[in-house]
Amino acid sequence: MYDIETVVGEADTPVDGSFPPWPRHRPVSAAFLRARWTTAGYVFSLNTLMSVPGGEAAFYQEVERQLPSNVTGISFNGRGFDNRVLSIQAMKHSPGLSLAGLARQCFAGRFDGAHCDLADQFGGLGGARPVALAEICHALDVPIKTSTSGGDVGALWIAGQHQAIRDYVREDVLATYLCWLHFIAFIKSDEALLTLPLAQLSAWIESEPGLAHLKPFADCRPARAARARAPALRAAAALKDAERRAAQDRDEAAFAAGAASPF
Repeated sequence: MYDIETVVGEADTPVDGSFPPWPRHRPVSAAFLRARWTTAGYVFSLNTLMSVPGGEAAFYQEVERQLPSNVTGISFNGRGFDNRVLSIQAMKHSPGLSLAGLARQCFAGRFDGAHCDLADQFGGLGGARPVALAEICHALDVPIKTSTSGGDVGALWIAGQHQAIRDYVREDVLATYLCWLHFIAFIKSDEALLTLPLAQLSAWIESEPGLAHLKPFADCRPARAARARAPALRAAAALKDAERRAAQDRDEAAFAAGAASPF
């Protein structure tokens, strides 16, 4: 799961005040959220990068480490913006670096397993006009833009308020993840795919002092519902697993008895 924040130079800002074309943008921050399933449940990590003048090559090397070739990257409008910006700026600042994972993400097709663009998915793969992440979040009761907005990033960057930008890009990547959980649970018809990771994410946020600014994601309606529902789902899963193991033991015992019989 990833998201970037960008700035444009004064000379690159259209005189009519419209949103500048993506080749004029350069990333100043990126956030990467990983959710890994283990036997103990979901394990999360959240990494945030800043790109400062002169440090662009190091920035893209770290982006590459966050997006290895064996993962599926998930974004919101990554195909239309984030990946386009990352690719053109990496070409500019890191032409000699091996960035196979980043290139795989940036040029993944709409139906490529390398990347899932939630803007595409929620929009029915072109069936509806594009909407902003905030619209999806409002519809699902997911927090969004709790501290600032994308339009403020340029001014924050000029003012040297890098921590505010870090907090903001982290909020957006968490919002993207909650939207992903809703999406995958719906298409798989499996409540557990939303409830269990969201309950654990909520507990993780509350346990990490450095994530205090993300508390709205632990307190939102979907998170509260997930934490209330998760114990029952875990109990049901444990019972199902116990029944499966008992059936397997019976089958193995019956097989062993049959193999031992002379008839």
